[in-house]
Amino acid sequence: MTERQLECLSWVQEGKSATDIGSILGLSGRTVEKHIIKVCGHLGVKTRVQAVVRARELGLIAASAP
Repeated sequence: MTERQLECLSWVQEGKSATDIGSILGLSGRTVEKHIIKVCGHLGVKTRVQAVVRARELGLIAASAP
């Protein structure tokens, strides 16, 4: 996975939409969606929530603070 893909996933765990993440990172919302789809494929999951959980389990992203 690329650093950008993991960065997008980190924002997903914060509850941000693809449009919001795109605005933050200077990308289109569609590009963010493509990154998330690729992350899901790499992790063997189907949803954003599953991707966040699996990435945390693997230590790829840190759990967000409450």
